[in-house]
Amino acid sequence: MKLVFPDYLELLDEDWQALNRLGEVTRYDDIPASETELIQRIQGAELIGTAVVAITPSVIQQCPHLRYIVVPGIGYNHVDVAAATEAGIQVMNCPTNNVLAVAEFTLGLMFAITRRIVTAHGLLTQGIWDFKPLQGVELSGKKLGLIGHGAIAQAVEQRAIALGMTVTYATSKTSPEQLDRLLAESDIVSLHLPLTPQSKYLLDERRLRLMKPTAYLINTARGAIVDPKALLTVLQEKRIAGAALDVFEQEPTDGTTSPEIQALAQLDNVVLTPHIAYNSQEALARLGQEILQAIAACLKGDPINVVNAISKKDKR
Repeated sequence: MKLVFPDYLELLDEDWQALNRLGEVTRYDDIPASETELIQRIQGAELIGTAVVAITPSVIQQCPHLRYIVVPGIGYNHVDVAAATEAGIQVMNCPTNNVLAVAEFTLGLMFAITRRIVTAHGLLTQGIWDFKPLQGVELSGKKLGLIGHGAIAQAVEQRAIALGMTVTYATSKTSPEQLDRLLAESDIVSLHLPLTPQSKYLLDERRLRLMKPTAYLINTARGAIVDPKALLTVLQEKRIAGAALDVFEQEPTDGTTSPEIQALAQLDNVVLTPHIAYNSQEALARLGQEILQAIAACLKGDPINVVNAISKKDKR
């Protein structure tokens, strides 16, 4: 089977070696500059592993040999799953490797924003010793509202309870009124749900303004779950206490931050990181094993962690 990894994917050397034993592997260490270049990279491939590059209907249409798409992570919103399904292509994700990494990072962002750790560090790097503007709040006794309750959210919940927090959560089955209540009552709101047409801008300006003035927002899920203009407005107005964000609607592929990120970076009630919640040594090792298992299952004709339902007669 011809396997192509058309955009940058970090794996351990031993995992690449194991992949090379499974099939004819081609991998690239950058992001294709255009859709045309992407198509050139994956044309003829039966399986691709794509981390961030968009797999659109036109890409799928021009790659008739493609049978499997493996996403090296939980989220797969950059793949047009409907178009893949219509073309008989099975889409798989890797749902378990970064659960602990993201859960721990979420707690780290909570500590960073509520105890003003990043601001304190910044003052010291400027040679300023001033503790007066750095009073924070404790997590113990606070109410954490989780939006989404999958494996990562459940791992966050366990750790938050150990810190003495009270935890509530909302899922896709939660009514709009119940979600509004969670936002209004929580001291910290943390997002742990996929980006779908239904969840895009789920937190619009109305919902953000439901939050307490003393509340914080944490996002390690997907940037577009929150309306970025509305979030910037409520943060500028100090309508909420702050936000810690690892994900953004417009994430750069060329190393240059977007105007959205630059505007947020000017605020003193924000902590920003460049989509690194998943990025631990242990998660990297688990990712390699998860990708190997997924591709080995495809070679056997029995793929695992499939996110779209395709009948046998529709498969390529």
